[in-house]
Amino acid sequence: MIKNMKQILATIIIIAALFLSAPLIFPVYAQETTAPPLVPPKGDFSAMRKSGISTVIKVINPMTIKLKDDRIITLTGLDYPDLDFYDPGELSVTAQKVLEDFLTGKRVIIYQTTKSDRGRINRMGYHIAHLARIDEDKLKDKDKAVWVEGLMLSLGLARVRTTKYNNQMAAQMLKLEDEARRLKLGLWDMKDYAVLTPKQAAKKVGSYQIVKGTIKNISRHKNNIYINFGHNWREDFTLGISSATLRGFSRKHIYPSKWNGMEIRVHGWIESYNGPFIEINHPESIELLSTELLGKSLKTGQQTKPNDTPITFEGSALPQYNK
Repeated sequence: MIKNMKQILATIIIIAALFLSAPLIFPVYAQETTAPPLVPPKGDFSAMRKSGISTVIKVINPMTIKLKDDRIITLTGLDYPDLDFYDPGELSVTAQKVLEDFLTGKRVIIYQTTKSDRGRINRMGYHIAHLARIDEDKLKDKDKAVWVEGLMLSLGLARVRTTKYNNQMAAQMLKLEDEARRLKLGLWDMKDYAVLTPKQAAKKVGSYQIVKGTIKNISRHKNNIYINFGHNWREDFTLGISSATLRGFSRKHIYPSKWNGMEIRVHGWIESYNGPFIEINHPESIELLSTELLGKSLKTGQQTKPNDTPITFEGSALPQYNK
């Protein structure tokens, strides 16, 4: 774990040389470690609304940023698995240091959902947003701005946690998370935060997790869909999608009832409801990892071949063949 943190710190030093006017101060051993290759993520914010430009005056914690215009920003789409506001873990402490050095005194573009009545303000009155850092000599060149949430994911300091009303950047975030996991950066080199199998999910009830498995069967009860990963639905891991949520899926031409036999990866909060259970309230919390169907492709009418690469549906992490 310490070796992996050295890699993160070494990468941060490279980022500092590219984007910061002053060098970062980290332990000497970070400079002795070869950093993994990393291209600071820019992000495509075409699905978002630009809510102005301001200067960061304080990083309150790894999720919360205070701006010069008095707005307090909650970074959206991130989950720090060891974040405890009273006793933060190593990942969260490192993330805070990265954000302080990368953002304090710097100008940022604020991007929010296009829906004015939802997803912009939380119950504490904080503005929910994505941030992109720009330098003073590049204020007019938003394409060179570095996406803050994307940076946290790329370094393996956070994992993806989108919500129903803040899901527009999901596909881009999941791609960055997947690359950090492939490189075993940060949390992805720690056993405590590994992707779970359906059988392991029962040990993590009451926490936010990522679970990967193959769907064994799909059932419908009172217009709700239940996606089962075992043969005993009273004990095995299950996903639930309510009838109200299914209407939203259908409007996007996404049909979970057709996923039987597919391998998927799901992000969500594990509850105890006839075994470990995750309620799905937006499609972007699911990634379909296999395009192999039990029949013919809905789109081409031809047999499909297995593919372990995550595929997307109109900017989300859902399958194109349901279109």
